[in-house]
Amino acid sequence: MFVQQRSQENYGVGVDKVTNFSLPPYPVDLSPFLLIPPSGCDTQLHVHGGTVIRDPTSLVQYALAHWNQYLISSNQYHRDTFLLQAHRLAVYAVRIGDDAVGWPVSLAQSKRPAQCLALSATVQGCALSVLLRAYQLTRDDMFIEVAQRALRTFERDILDGGISTPVGEDGVFFEEVAAYPATHALSGFIFAIIGLYEYQACTHAHSMSILLQRSLATLHRSIDEFDHGYWTNTDLLHRSLASPSHLALQIRLLEALAACSSCNHCLALASRWRNYLHKRTTRLRSFLVRRCTSLGRSLLNRIRPALFPAQSISPLLRVCIALPTFPITGGILTFLEGIAQVTADVWQLEYVTQCLGPQHPERFVIHRFGTAKMTPWLFPGLWLYFITGFSKLMVLLHRGAAYHTILPQDAIFTGAFTALAAKLAGVRVVCIDHGDLTLLHSHPYRLERLNDLANKQCPPLFRLLMQQLLVCYWPSHFIQAWIAARFIDHFLIPGFAGDGIEEVCTQLGIPRSRITRFASMVNIAGHVVPDASQKAQMRQHKGIAADAIVVAIVCRLAPEKGLDITVKSVSTALSRLPHALRRRVQVIIAGDGPLRERLETSIRTHGISQECTLWGDIAVQEVPSLLAMSDIFLYTSVRGACLPMAILEAMASACAVIASTQPVSNATLLAQGRGIAVPPGDVAQTSEALVRLLSDPELCKRMGMLAREYVMTYHSPVAFRRALLRVTSWAALDELLCGTTETLCGEER
Repeated sequence: MFVQQRSQENYGVGVDKVTNFSLPPYPVDLSPFLLIPPSGCDTQLHVHGGTVIRDPTSLVQYALAHWNQYLISSNQYHRDTFLLQAHRLAVYAVRIGDDAVGWPVSLAQSKRPAQCLALSATVQGCALSVLLRAYQLTRDDMFIEVAQRALRTFERDILDGGISTPVGEDGVFFEEVAAYPATHALSGFIFAIIGLYEYQACTHAHSMSILLQRSLATLHRSIDEFDHGYWTNTDLLHRSLASPSHLALQIRLLEALAACSSCNHCLALASRWRNYLHKRTTRLRSFLVRRCTSLGRSLLNRIRPALFPAQSISPLLRVCIALPTFPITGGILTFLEGIAQVTADVWQLEYVTQCLGPQHPERFVIHRFGTAKMTPWLFPGLWLYFITGFSKLMVLLHRGAAYHTILPQDAIFTGAFTALAAKLAGVRVVCIDHGDLTLLHSHPYRLERLNDLANKQCPPLFRLLMQQLLVCYWPSHFIQAWIAARFIDHFLIPGFAGDGIEEVCTQLGIPRSRITRFASMVNIAGHVVPDASQKAQMRQHKGIAADAIVVAIVCRLAPEKGLDITVKSVSTALSRLPHALRRRVQVIIAGDGPLRERLETSIRTHGISQECTLWGDIAVQEVPSLLAMSDIFLYTSVRGACLPMAILEAMASACAVIASTQPVSNATLLAQGRGIAVPPGDVAQTSEALVRLLSDPELCKRMGMLAREYVMTYHSPVAFRRALLRVTSWAALDELLCGTTETLCGEER
């Protein structure tokens, strides 16, 4: 398939220089594969008018077993058999894109239509080893060229036709089954790394050194998650204990990797795992755990058909989004509209919520539970919320909702009941947490709750009762967090590593492999930067002078937003400005909440009523217009988490942003001249930043354009869609191959 075209087409791939080398026996004992009959490796599968090897895994392992036997015995039969399989690999390599090739395996998927293919790290890694050895024997350039094109799949994400998936900020994991959600199987990962090591030994390619360093660092960071202290897992998605034979394979692979990389850590780990394999107590314990797990799954598999109808095969994934109130104004609605936008062609969305908001609910499929007065923020309301939400979701699943994935929008309240119901029904749950995890051990949040209670105008007896209920609330809060941590399959959290989320997850027992950080999406097309005349017209429509310097604040008027800091900072900054410049400043506060009256009083007290205007709550559609007519965006939160959508939208609108470092991700967003980050609660630095920007319009423009370019690059709809597909479901390699295989297989062999 590839051989016939390589002489006719130039794929634009440079060929790495091959040095003189001599590859040793393959470092993993594959002698059991000598028993595979050659015909078993020769059968082919026809897909999309093309031909692929039916079982490439057996073929490459069969070939390497014969290579080792050839080195031992110098028997011509083993040499010829090895070269025959290597030639089949080269001939039936499937082109992926313009410059990569691979050997797809058939992927059984009960919820997907038709034939489904995926690459495999084991196949790609072993194929590299086969082709390099074939080149060593024959010096036929065909083998090294195919190997170099196969190498491209190691460098590419699964979504792009590769076998790698990103882990953390700079990690990479090569997947045994290159489909999402990634399984993170250890054996396939090591097979691929060994293939890279052998390729590097042949070519000394610098790019491979970097990729190897990243993959080894990822292995060392994640290896402890495979180790139970008495046995190991096969992968990190299902977390099933390995069989004794598979554990033996993992040990051999670790020893082989240690030999390739001179890694003492891998060698010590292999020694410890070998002790697991040889001890009777650990073997017995692992057998009992595997047996109990198998019985539990068998029981669930018998119960589920009776309770939940089978999921129908559909071209669209049915996804249920669970949240307390929907639709509502604010960042959450913007976020959900982003999900709907980027997944319109692959997802069918429904919503489960307690309260209906005012924003045109008729255009959504919404399932409501509980009552409007029920709240998860009080005891015992959070348990009533849990029970009614769980019951509603179970009823929907029982009546044939057939969701493929459930997306709760907080990790504690909706996360707990959806995770429990989904676990019973066998549905994947991916929690998109917007900061609730940080509230679990947040001292400022607890103080806010106490202060709010102390400021309520109510009888003393009622206040005493509420205090006792609050005492009961915190342990209930933790119990629901524990339920969510145990049953949620994956956590998708906006923000950057180092903002404290990982530490909270560690305290709850959530492993790093179940956490993915991502950049929240901003639809840059919805944030137009007007020219001077357009901005003047927009301001005139709102009664604002064309030459005004507009400072915008968009937030809920709540204690955590630090609005007292806002007022003090604005007042201090205005007092330092020349009179003519001060007259041009117009501060607009958009939003509503429990602190509105207190905010109005504070504005009058500080004598800035002429400069400050409260717009009240505005629709989501009006926010871009406000930001477009503004020059500066001010954010003074004293408590926060993840990535504030308000800041991202202001950056997208080319506003010069001044923001507190709560959450700490704001410092990263505004780094390198994209804005000004100030300590939370620091009136002096906040007012200093305001004076600096109010006095320098050109600095505002430069800062705003840098911020807009950053959002355009790192917070695009494409990046957001990829993040969603990685943690939910994607297995469409056959779609990428559809046009390619027809062209290649149309050639006469």
